[in-house]
Amino acid sequence: MSNLLSLLTLVVCFTSILILMRYFGKSGLFIYSTVALIAANIQILKLTKYSGIENPVALGTVVFSTIFAVDNILTEYFGAQDAKKCVWISFTGYLFFTLIMKMTVLHPSVEYSECINLHREIGDIFSPTLTLFISSIASYVTSQQIDIHIFSSLKKLTKGKYLWGRSLISMVISTFFDNFVFSLLAWVVFAHHQLGWSSLWDTYIFITYFIRLIIAALCVPLVRLAKVFLVNGNVQKF
Repeated sequence: MSNLLSLLTLVVCFTSILILMRYFGKSGLFIYSTVALIAANIQILKLTKYSGIENPVALGTVVFSTIFAVDNILTEYFGAQDAKKCVWISFTGYLFFTLIMKMTVLHPSVEYSECINLHREIGDIFSPTLTLFISSIASYVTSQQIDIHIFSSLKKLTKGKYLWGRSLISMVISTFFDNFVFSLLAWVVFAHHQLGWSSLWDTYIFITYFIRLIIAALCVPLVRLAKVFLVNGNVQKF
């Protein structure tokens, strides 16, 4: 079931990226990256089991990985400066969301059993957000900059050719950096109960990165397909 749901999630993500770009241009991609970043950092709190993989895997991998494809689309068709702008817009959106939800958790609940239970459920989801926020943003901002830099540098080096290769190389390198740094900070450096290196590597680094490699390969055609969804080839319409 998890395999099918993750595949469906990837289809929804790809479709959303193309539709948002088609009707809102680069602004739509800014929106997608912000929503995807928030969603992925909530999903990371839940583990799932994929068939064929022995250890559980943290959710959020599928949604978060598609952000790197958005970076490449922005860099390829709109320019590296817009891609970097997208990183900071999504960072700001996630920061605002985190502060709002943290204040929500701090509010005392009313004395009704249903509301108390709901308050506890919200607290369970968003109480660790500040810790995860530091870890995710430290890895996110840096890895996104690496992705944009590698992709744009390869674009200059190849004179705009080999889009597939440029996309794959930049995503493979940047996603590993993001995965390793986030896992190290979230589950070792800032964790109240530190994970052993074996569990950290198997659950949050090696297996997750393996899944990211698959998603990266699937994202490469998306970067090429995005050109078809540009409004009459005019990337500045919106």
